Amino acid sequence: MNCRLSKIELRNFKNTEYGIVEMPSFANKEYFSRSADILGIYGQNGSGKTAVVECISILKNLLEGKTLPANVKNYIAQTSETCQLRIWFTVEFNGEKSLLEYKVELGEISKEQTGIITEELFASEYSGKSFKRKKLIIGYSSEKGKSFVTPDKLYKDLVKLREESSVDMMVARRITQREGVSFIFGDDMNRVFELSKDVLGVCSGVIKALRDYAAYDLFVISNVRESHDHNICLIPVLSGAEDKKEESRKYFVPVDEPFVLEKSKFVFFENILKKMNTVICTIIPGLNIDIHSFGEQLMENGKEGVKVQLVSKRGDVTIPLKYESEGIIKIISLLNLLMCVYNNPFMCLVADELDAGIYEYLLGELLSVFRRGAKGQLLFTSHNLRALEMLDKTSVIFSTVNPENRYIRLKNVRNSNLRDIYLRSIILGGQDEEIYDETDAIEMGRAFRSAGKAVRSEEQN
Repeated sequence: MNCRLSKIELRNFKNTEYGIVEMPSFANKEYFSRSADILGIYGQNGSGKTAVVECISILKNLLEGKTLPANVKNYIAQTSETCQLRIWFTVEFNGEKSLLEYKVELGEISKEQTGIITEELFASEYSGKSFKRKKLIIGYSSEKGKSFVTPDKLYKDLVKLREESSVDMMVARRITQREGVSFIFGDDMNRVFELSKDVLGVCSGVIKALRDYAAYDLFVISNVRESHDHNICLIPVLSGAEDKKEESRKYFVPVDEPFVLEKSKFVFFENILKKMNTVICTIIPGLNIDIHSFGEQLMENGKEGVKVQLVSKRGDVTIPLKYESEGIIKIISLLNLLMCVYNNPFMCLVADELDAGIYEYLLGELLSVFRRGAKGQLLFTSHNLRALEMLDKTSVIFSTVNPENRYIRLKNVRNSNLRDIYLRSIILGGQDEEIYDETDAIEMGRAFRSAGKAVRSEEQN
């Protein structure tokens, strides 16, 4: 199945009561495009940019059959008891084109736990001009009752084919509630579908295809760290768009410390670095990444390994990569993913604060290159306005101060670059929603002076 991210909708998620984000190809009705699909999200601090990234991260986990974050309760807006997330994909499957919609509602399922209340998967057929006949493929509700798999015909077909399916689905239901995994995409239901795929056909195939897409082609890089170890930065090492093997698509290595690499993967890893160095030297002239080997070492699984560390080389000077600047480490950590997005129309990278540590002119050049020649999808948040000079109006959305309509595209954009229009809209308005909660520089200065006086007064006392 060929799959592309199309649209995301948030309701009562963090500080967003309602917000909808459409990828440029979908907004332009180029539903099955296989060319660059780049979307930047801009706005002032605390206006909901990162919420989009976190929403996609949660949905990706659910599609992969993984658990919800431990702090999922904190994602529900304080003004609501539940939040709803929806994600759409345009897909080409078995010669047919359609739009898949996954919808999930999160809320309190017990006094001690927040989890999945309902989830549904829909499909709409593509008529050649638009999507029609929205149809429920499968649905789940945490409410008690036999028909927790809808439509009823699907439940009956599963039980008719295998009597054990009823028990298997009950187990999947309990795991969904206890562990916060998706009922539809969880491992237990996946086994039920796998055993019934000859009868279920499209339903089973679509669910498996979405699981594979989330696992292999959708990557989310968030700046929110749940770990207490703030020094680790990981480099995703992928073999490229043509290789779907999990062992190569999910291989991560640390930047800041030596690690043991399985000996059989050493040559593979060297080849990946060679590919990366082809691009690195065009972005950062004179820089190459290499591996320093400390020698062979037995791994805890009994296999032969090699203890290695990533290093950077500039001419005759070699240093551990961890001592390079934050910006260089950021670029290198994303580079292999960006290489895949550039070459694979079905690869999607979602990155929070893409500009962090990266020189603004270089950021603009990277986006310009992607706009002209990339095939995949890139969704990012940023504060650096240089990107607004490089992207067209459909490739940028802006967060607003209105939580009921959190994301918009600017209107009245013709030949002027978006940066000028955006700054003018902040100062003069003219958009359907306010895009900046105005600050008062004079009042800000007065507050700083007042705080300083208070500090001096305390010191004297």
